[in-house]
Amino acid sequence: MESNKIMFLSLIIFLSACTSQNGSPGQEMTDDYMNIKTLQTSYSPDKRCHFTIKEHGTDSLYSYTQLLLNFKTTGSGVYSVRGINKDLKARWKDNSTIIIETRKEYISDQKWPQVQSFSDIVTIEYIEK
Repeated sequence: MESNKIMFLSLIIFLSACTSQNGSPGQEMTDDYMNIKTLQTSYSPDKRCHFTIKEHGTDSLYSYTQLLLNFKTTGSGVYSVRGINKDLKARWKDNSTIIIETRKEYISDQKWPQVQSFSDIVTIEYIEK
């Protein structure tokens, strides 16, 4: 009985340590320590999913800019380039297509042509200037 109380208290301490500064467990921290900046969020016309463009880091050596796609139950990185202050532009073409405008000279670590979550499929079109 005593060991159950100890386990319960340990779980409460663990969960409180996992709570972000604004008090919501699992919510992304976007404070200065993490150096994450959200540049754009856009929902598909049917509101089924949305993408977010974020910058991670503060300098050109150890930073990146990434487009993330979120479905109802899951999400995925779609496109990322090294560095911050990139002029990435993205928009929905229709309910299942995202157009990303980028530059040929950017070094990309992730560049998916299509992302799928169960029966939901989103195609990515790239315009490289």
